[in-house]
Order: sequence, then C-alpha cells, then structure tokens
Amino acid sequence: MLSLSLRHSQPRKTMACVLGVAVRSVLVLAAFMATSSVCKAIEWDPRGYVLYCPCMGRFGNQVDQFIGSLFFAKTLDRVLVAPPFIVYQHHLGHDAKNIYVPFTDIFDLEAVQEYHSVISMEDFMDDLAPYHWPQGQRIAYCSRKAADFNEDSYGDWICPRPGNPFQDFWEYFDINFDRSEIWDDLHYNVDYDEWRKGWVNTYDPSSHPVITMMGAPAQFPVTEANEPLQRYLQWNPETVEEGDDYIEKNLKRPFIAIHLRNGADWSSTCNMADGKTYTHLMSSQQCVGYHRDRASPVTRAMCMQTEVQVVREVREVAERMHAQSVYVATDHQPMLEDLADGLEDLNIEVFHLDPEKPQLDLYIMGKADHFIGNCVSSFSAFVKRERDINERPTTFFGWKGTTHDEL
Repeated sequence: MLSLSLRHSQPRKTMACVLGVAVRSVLVLAAFMATSSVCKAIEWDPRGYVLYCPCMGRFGNQVDQFIGSLFFAKTLDRVLVAPPFIVYQHHLGHDAKNIYVPFTDIFDLEAVQEYHSVISMEDFMDDLAPYHWPQGQRIAYCSRKAADFNEDSYGDWICPRPGNPFQDFWEYFDINFDRSEIWDDLHYNVDYDEWRKGWVNTYDPSSHPVITMMGAPAQFPVTEANEPLQRYLQWNPETVEEGDDYIEKNLKRPFIAIHLRNGADWSSTCNMADGKTYTHLMSSQQCVGYHRDRASPVTRAMCMQTEVQVVREVREVAERMHAQSVYVATDHQPMLEDLADGLEDLNIEVFHLDPEKPQLDLYIMGKADHFIGNCVSSFSAFVKRERDINERPTTFFGWKGTTHDEL
C-alpha cells in the first residue's frame, strides 16, 4: 500500500510568536519582544477566500484537484487556502486515522504564489479564522445535487457529509458548520466567463468572505488549459535534498524510472479498459489526447501490465539508451525479481524505495533520463506534466502512439 512516510502533522502549528509561560523577569520579557518583532503578521484579504476538502482519491488525484482549484480561485480573484494532503492508512485497519500532511511539507508555497495568492490551511486556521471566520459564521457550500438526500436531524438538506474523508477532515481542524449554502446553477469550469460571473455575482466577498467547498472546485482530471500550472508546483528544499541524495547514492545514469499500478483497487478500475468502451478513463488523456473524436479506446495493457509486458517494454528502452539503472515506483508490486532477471545480461540494477514516499517517487521519476508511465494514472500524469515542462522524454506502457493531442 502506497503511503506518505512522513511524520504525523500536528493538528495545529504552535504559535511561534506567543510564549505560553508567565514572564518572570525582564530578560524573558525582552526575549519575547525580540521574537515578536520579527514575526510577520498575516493580514486578512478583503477579496475573500476559497477553502475545500481534497476528498477524492490519493496523492495524485489530490494534486490534480489543487491545480484546478488554484485556477478557480484565481479566476474568481479569491485567495486559495491550500489544504493538507490526506494520507489514508486503510492497510492498518478500517479505524486507522488519516495523516494530514501540510502542503508546505511537500511543495514550495512561494512558488505557487507567483501565480496567485495562496495561504496554507494551517496558517489560515491559526492566524485568520479565529478573528475573521469564527464559529457562528462558518457556512458550507455545495451544489443541489451534492446536497440531495443528505439530511440533518431536522430533515433539512445540508452540505457536510458524514464519514471519512469528509467529516474527518473538517473535524481535524475543529470546523463545525453553522448552516449550508446550496446553489443550483453554478459550475466549476469558470474559464467560461458567464459562469465566472455567476460565482462573482452570487457570492460577493463582502457577504460571503469564505467559500468553503465540501470537495475541490475543480474538474478532474486536470484540463488541457490548466496543465501549464504544473510549473508552479515546485518541491520544497527538503524534498529536493532528499531526492537528489537518493539519486546520487543509488542511481547510475542514464537511468529509467517506471510507474506501476497493480493493486487490487486498480485492477477493478482496469476492468473497464476493454479496448472498446472508454477513450477517456481517469487520466488517459495524457496518452490519447483530449479530443474524444480522435482518441483511441483505452486497453488493458495501457492500464495494468503483466510482468512479461513490463520487462519487455523496459528492456526495449534500456537497450536503446544504454541504461545503467531502473527505478520503480508502485502502489503495490514492484516486480523487482522479474526486472532483475530480465535485465541481468544488461548489467542494470533495479531500485525501489521502501518504505515508499510518494513525493520522493514523483521527484525521482521527474529527474530520470527516461520515464515510462501508466496512461490512466493521475500519479503518472503529474510526472508527465513536470517532464514536459522540463523537456524530458516520457513514454507509456501499452501505448505506442504519440502522446497527447499530437495524434
């Protein structure tokens, strides 16, 4: 099971500018004043805020949601509150608690702010919410469809939904909603100006300062128009240091990175990939293109690969580029023995990070001399977008066509 092997984030960041002890001497008071003087206060932005729960899928899906939500917030000219990434621990049991990893533990917030105003959810809840969005003024927003048959104890339709991840996410931040605001004729694809105006005219920031969505205000997967926003997702220094260190110590160049999806849940998804029915299945647009009339149907080999297929296709690339090592990222089975046996005569070493860290998998795959991805996976789609920006080559298992809409 793929999981973020990071520390458990604290429910709140400790307020760095407040000493929780009594001042017993002039020296302690002076130290407090010196510390306070260098703290930068976070000011409320009158343009308003967009806040949401990243409540669909794992890391790759949540990144897609963030990119779409970033575009949504910019188009409405509201500040985006960047939520933490939700890490599910279902492999530890049904009752295992989620881990919430702050956005800034993985990505550089300042790089995102080059595109638009963004604040971490931890900072928002600690420094702004108590004064500008207090209990009693917290409204949940959702569509009529999302509220249908979701009733409270009085029989009224409401936006907040029970269970994990929805209820658990809001409870983690001690957020209880006072009422629901349900819309009928608003849409997330705000690149269409009339729909943008609908949001602006319906929810003015003076009366609706914080639009709190029960899910991401974004289309999934990432739209073609929003793909360039990937450039603003820059790894934080700690991730860069750890990733570069791993590459330097283990991976001889040129090296190939591959992404394998083969867990039980993924197998069920791939049952739909029969080569006839679906041209667009999850993130398959990265291979077949965004135009359905020109797209080829998704096949099983594009979605989930056998050991024989993986070894054959990796070997083809390895022979062509004279690869020295292979790095495997996966949600389940890395096929290390099969790859080692199949590449033995080429003197290629095979590596897999254990325990897995998705952010390091993504970083290493982005830095590889060649990447072989999964057409249907949003995790692979992240890597492809990053590599496209940096002009690094990408191919896909089971797909021999030209990627994207160059078809």
